[in-house]
Amino acid sequence: MSKEPKPPVLLLTGTNAAAWTMANVQAYFEAAGYTCHSLTYRHHDLPNGPERDRKLIGLSISDYVDDARQTITEMGESPVVVGHSLGGVVAQLLSAEDLVKAAVLLNSSVMNGVLATTDGERDLAKLFISSGAFWERALGQDLDLLAKYGLNTLPKNVQRDIHARLGTESGRVLFEFVFWMFDTHQTTRVDPAKISCPLLFVSGTEDKAVATSTAKKMANRYETADFLTVDGACHYLQFDESWPVTAQKVLDWLGRNT
Repeated sequence: MSKEPKPPVLLLTGTNAAAWTMANVQAYFEAAGYTCHSLTYRHHDLPNGPERDRKLIGLSISDYVDDARQTITEMGESPVVVGHSLGGVVAQLLSAEDLVKAAVLLNSSVMNGVLATTDGERDLAKLFISSGAFWERALGQDLDLLAKYGLNTLPKNVQRDIHARLGTESGRVLFEFVFWMFDTHQTTRVDPAKISCPLLFVSGTEDKAVATSTAKKMANRYETADFLTVDGACHYLQFDESWPVTAQKVLDWLGRNT
């Protein structure tokens, strides 16, 4: 008796990023027999510069959801969605529309209704406040801050390489999830009762941008959510040396839930 074919996989990146940040994820999924589609949000393929910034300013997370929704339409069937950081937010929004078969959330950014649980997360939010009306600009990544909050377990040369390849991001996008309580459009609001597909929240214990305690609060809102802790991994856990083990655990979970 033949096995059911594996569903396609849609890979969603975090802020400031393009599809290359999900290459390690894609490699393990494709080796396991999945067909992967890695999405680069609109204008994130442009080099840093005035044109990129002009096109990014004012973009919303809802625009990235539109990009993902269009990709799903082109795929022709409901995929498994694997989202890193901001991609985890987009994945939850897609799940609430019943567009996906299952979702894996790699250190997902926070959603509407989820407050920070650590001083480090609150300190990061204060840095945004101190930069003025950042939601009206396109923002780059500061190497020292990125190394402290997102890449803190990785070697210095890897930190520099990742930083060099990241681009600017819509400040409005950052505002919509960091300061969701002040977003008049409530862009990241999800009714947990609308999500019926399986969710797997994966959280690195050394993630300083979204602490494991905060990720658990997010996951606990959903009846269909499971939680996987990755000891010693940072926010960019797909670049961590433990990623092969984590990837296998995620694939095992998918095997049981799709």
